[in-house]
Amino acid sequence: MAFLTIKDFPDDLHRKAKAEAALEGISLKALIIKAIEEYLKRKKRG
Repeated sequence: MAFLTIKDFPDDLHRKAKAEAALEGISLKALIIKAIEEYLKRKKRG
């Protein structure tokens, strides 16, 4: 599995994403993976 580091990630976006992940009962990592998967599915359909 690949290792990914994101530099200069906006603090506000990080806080919002972390809070959303907590509301869904998943990790921030899982939320990001889910978001990328959904984005790629939408792009494939278009």
